[in-house]
Amino acid sequence: MTTRERLAYLLKRATEAVATAEELEELAELVRNDASGELAAQVEAQLQPSVREAAPSHYNKHHWNTIADRVLAADRPAPAKVIPWRRRVWAAAVVLLLASTAAYWLLRQPQAVKAPVATEQPGKKDIAPGGNKAVLTLADGSEIVLDSVGNGILAQQGGVRVIKSGSGQLQYDAPGATGETVYNKISTPRGGQYQVTLPDGSRVWLNASSSLRYPAAFTTAARVVELQGEAYFEVAKAAGKPFRVKVGNMEVKVLGTHFNIMAYEDEEAVKTTLLEGAVEVTGSGSTRKLKPGQGASLHRQSGVLELLPEVNTEEAVAWKNGFIQFEGNDIRSAMRQIARWYDVDVIYKGNVPAHFRGIVPRDVPVSRVLKMMEMTGEVRFEIGEKQIIVSP
Repeated sequence: MTTRERLAYLLKRATEAVATAEELEELAELVRNDASGELAAQVEAQLQPSVREAAPSHYNKHHWNTIADRVLAADRPAPAKVIPWRRRVWAAAVVLLLASTAAYWLLRQPQAVKAPVATEQPGKKDIAPGGNKAVLTLADGSEIVLDSVGNGILAQQGGVRVIKSGSGQLQYDAPGATGETVYNKISTPRGGQYQVTLPDGSRVWLNASSSLRYPAAFTTAARVVELQGEAYFEVAKAAGKPFRVKVGNMEVKVLGTHFNIMAYEDEEAVKTTLLEGAVEVTGSGSTRKLKPGQGASLHRQSGVLELLPEVNTEEAVAWKNGFIQFEGNDIRSAMRQIARWYDVDVIYKGNVPAHFRGIVPRDVPVSRVLKMMEMTGEVRFEIGEKQIIVSP
């Protein structure tokens, strides 16, 4: 079979969504090794419509259109930070499209919505994804491991009942709460996430390696909580009772809205992304008011609070919706997400100038995420015992 015949066969398999991971990788390799760029153009012409038309009904079709368009534009660092590419940009763009196509097919597979199971082939290691794990610290300092206790009433603090619901979420029932304000804290480890409904009905999703400190009952005019790590908030409206989130030197004030805050210590900035309503972000003596679709970034080193007039809201909350999403992330940014969710340490061997775009479910073993990233041809991974080795 000639190269052209093989390419036609692989493209047919890809556009019909029946190609195996090995066939997609072979197709990517053919594109990378074609100096003329003709194969890249042919793959792009056939795969871009395929990705658009096959968008899963349970995920926003506009999202998939955006991925296809931006992938084809080929992500590159800004001119001042240009890193030489080892392969043609055009071919790299199509390889990334292949990776996004492969990621979409991961969504189609039944195991993407089943309980995660870590499977190992002889001689190969893999790491299972994270899950619902958290520790609740009560006002008296006692701790409850939420993922190992049964449903029902977990504790009573004055007139407040702490409940683990049938769906595994933490809830508060505070009909008779009075007196001194006491605080609880919910903390997730690396590889953990959890959802809590606060006493006022506000819902909070905590990402991995995060914590939220809050009153067991909101008995005063102000509703104030403290966040470390990352969380998505759906704040219940309460007239005359503003809701405030304190994140180190930054504060987000709202009356009722949906927003995400990412404030990991190993990230260069604290980022707030607004999806609905309005928020006011204050930090380092500056204040920024956000509209839906906007964000704010407080840079840790400079202390500058920057308004981001247009942000990718789907990327910001992908974790909450059960996905890992890359939108031009460099290797270290991408691996920080993976390290938190899969509870692994990352070791780098050599400089890896790759950037990534794509989306995969968060409930697949880490090998499937890394496989997609490897399809760019810019990076290789080795999975060890609770660690991932990254090399060019």
